[in-house]
Amino acid sequence: MLTSMTGMAAMSGASGPYDWSMELRAVNNKGLDIRTRVPEWLVGFDQAARKAISSQVARGSLQFSLKISHVAGQGQRQIDRDKLEHILTNAAVLAEHAAQKGLSVAPLSLSDIAAQNGFLDVDADTEAQQAVICVLTKDLPKLIAQFQASRKAEGAALHRILAENLKQMEELITQALATLKTRAGSFEENFRAALARLKQDIDPERLAQEMAILAVKSDVTEEIDRLQAHIAAAQALLTSDGPSGRKFDFLMQEFNREANTLCSKSGSKALTAIGLEMKVLIDQMREQVQNVE
Repeated sequence: MLTSMTGMAAMSGASGPYDWSMELRAVNNKGLDIRTRVPEWLVGFDQAARKAISSQVARGSLQFSLKISHVAGQGQRQIDRDKLEHILTNAAVLAEHAAQKGLSVAPLSLSDIAAQNGFLDVDADTEAQQAVICVLTKDLPKLIAQFQASRKAEGAALHRILAENLKQMEELITQALATLKTRAGSFEENFRAALARLKQDIDPERLAQEMAILAVKSDVTEEIDRLQAHIAAAQALLTSDGPSGRKFDFLMQEFNREANTLCSKSGSKALTAIGLEMKVLIDQMREQVQNVE
């Protein structure tokens, strides 16, 4: 069953004086790109998250975010003097430059300092933080499992759409084969009509030669055979295990190449119309394939 590159999962909970929430979401990407946002004091947790995610995901642009807040009324906070000095220095430089431009800057508030991580929890590096790290480490695999389930659900929808598209492609090939049976007769009729308009006669042997050359130039048997082979390959990918998006993308290029050649060699309005329908269908499949892992 196919897996989509897009998906989302979220979890939240509490541990001691902390509330936490984790989220993992992904969109399409040519390769695997994992970005993390975690609190600074969770040293090494971002790397652990990357390793756990990459062990389950092959492609996609993923964003993992973790937010932890101190529950109101629990624990205490103190000023981080080093960071406060850095924040105030930057604020002073900003105020000076603003004054030179004739602008004024509002004074810093406690919330502004807190937003710049100017406070520390007094229980840092204590049992409370170790406990929340243990909880997060335990729940991270659950979050990834939910995320994978959402991608599998979208993959099932992609599977149904692509299977129907391939069925429609088979029907168009059947129509093309039926059209080929009557095309030879129309070639000769059109050729004789052109000669009549030019008021020129041609001996039967020369006519046969010209028709043979035209038949060779307009032969699309190989294109039809390759299209059928591509359909078989795509159907096999639908039921294969593991990532198949790159292979599907390559197949779409091959489908389009054969459809283009079919149109250029068609020699009849009916076959050209079928070839154009194929190209529209291939574009629809290509859009869906972009979501496959």
